[in-house]
Amino acid sequence: MNKINHIAIIMDGNGRWGKKKGKSRNFGHINGIKVIEKLVKDSIKIKIPIITFYTFSTENWRRPKREISFLFKLIDHYFNKEIDNLVKNNIKINIIGNIKILPQKVRTRLIESMTRTKRCKKILINLAINYGSKDEIINATRILKRKKGNVSIKNFEKNLHT
Repeated sequence: MNKINHIAIIMDGNGRWGKKKGKSRNFGHINGIKVIEKLVKDSIKIKIPIITFYTFSTENWRRPKREISFLFKLIDHYFNKEIDNLVKNNIKINIIGNIKILPQKVRTRLIESMTRTKRCKKILINLAINYGSKDEIINATRILKRKKGNVSIKNFEKNLHT
């Protein structure tokens, strides 16, 4: 059997889980972080070098504004609280997606997290935030068009978030 080199997880259903438990959607999102932490620890233990969490898709902007605001505050709070532990545990954070339109405080926190963990090597955690595959394809196409580059698979791949 081949070694597992990368797992990707779509974080879907946390809000519904919270409601099913008789609590709020936000309760579900908070508990989703606990699941992520366990998945990261277990992945380190069994030596899976890369995990991608689809955290906030481009489609998630359709959610209620209060829920979106809560999610961004949760992301900001988590990285503010845990960045030293991530560095200590040699966990590298990478963000894929268009973070330019995120709230300034969150964008700054995410950039700081990537910068502080850039030399970490035990495991790479990709967080897909404001990411959508259709958006990524359109963006790569626009870049190639703007650069007037040769359209090839190799050049196209160079302009993808991943």
